[in-house]
Amino acid sequence: MRPVTVGIIGAGNVLWAYFQVLDRLIPRGLARCGPVCCRRRENWEELRSRRPEIELVADPAEVLRSEVDVVLIITPPESHAALVRLALEQGKHVVVEKPAAATRCEAEQLARLAQERRVHLMCAPFVQLAPTFRALWSRISDGEIGKVHSARALYGNAGSTWAHWYHDGTVGPLAEVGIYNLQSLTAVLGPVFEVQAAETLVVKEREICGGVVGTSGADVSHLLLRHQNGALSSLVSSHCIQRYRRPALEFYGTDGTANLLGDDWDPRGFEIWRNDAACWEEFEPIDPTWLWADGLAEMVTALREERPPLHNLDHDIHLLEVIEASGKAAVEKRAIAVQSRFEPLDLHLQERQDRHHLHDHTRPPDEQ
Repeated sequence: MRPVTVGIIGAGNVLWAYFQVLDRLIPRGLARCGPVCCRRRENWEELRSRRPEIELVADPAEVLRSEVDVVLIITPPESHAALVRLALEQGKHVVVEKPAAATRCEAEQLARLAQERRVHLMCAPFVQLAPTFRALWSRISDGEIGKVHSARALYGNAGSTWAHWYHDGTVGPLAEVGIYNLQSLTAVLGPVFEVQAAETLVVKEREICGGVVGTSGADVSHLLLRHQNGALSSLVSSHCIQRYRRPALEFYGTDGTANLLGDDWDPRGFEIWRNDAACWEEFEPIDPTWLWADGLAEMVTALREERPPLHNLDHDIHLLEVIEASGKAAVEKRAIAVQSRFEPLDLHLQERQDRHHLHDHTRPPDEQ
């Protein structure tokens, strides 16, 4: 079977993480890199100095018209939906950074288009692919800590000095960083049916791209989620968190507690307390080289094996509705219902998947 050809639209900070993924696929004959769209020609020299074989183009249409199998979209968030639509209309499979669209409605339209064109659409984040997360998911799903009634999550950073869209109200901390935790919480606890939220703007001026600019929109978000299965979870996301030292995710059950160590985009193992064991058990990460950009590897592998990727578009659509509902809940200071639902994926690790799909990769910061 010929290699899967990947074209790329966008050449910002995360490009190098996706190149790491490709560099593990290309030598094995699984993939090849097609054209890379970088609109800023002043950056071409540096890109070529670091990657001499790169095929650079300035217009996204050149990627879309090429003979690539997969289009990877890693541009600023406000451009995602339009580029995804164009790629799907060209009959390309698509991997897109988060968020895939601004609203649930827009994402549903893209999902229908992908179905009509019989192509796959994968939207970041891809935390459900991490073998360590899947191992923890399996233990919780198999009842090792009893019925989970509460969960806590937190993820944040100090914000951006390189991208205006980070702080201009285009995308808030929940959609930019909290979405990782939101995906993880809902993967374990299932759909959310009610959201309460509070948001605030802390840093009103920031130094971005060498100048001081005013910021807008929230940079701190706190959510309280009521899940369909009766569990409650809380999620803190922020662009004002300098450092933190706590588990990425904490799950509290009737018979024990389970914590994911590190971040869910970079899991460092997990620990479990079971009442019948009366001690903490700590587990090393499974495949610690797994990379948060490995959604691309999953797409390539799925195409070669002629199967759907381990991914659920209904789940992505649900996350976008939760994000919309949280903004409304913060403004109106009341609980907001969430209407969409999804059938959770079965994330139990299987020997075939361990051996073939989830064995390559490394780590990143959460930037775009």
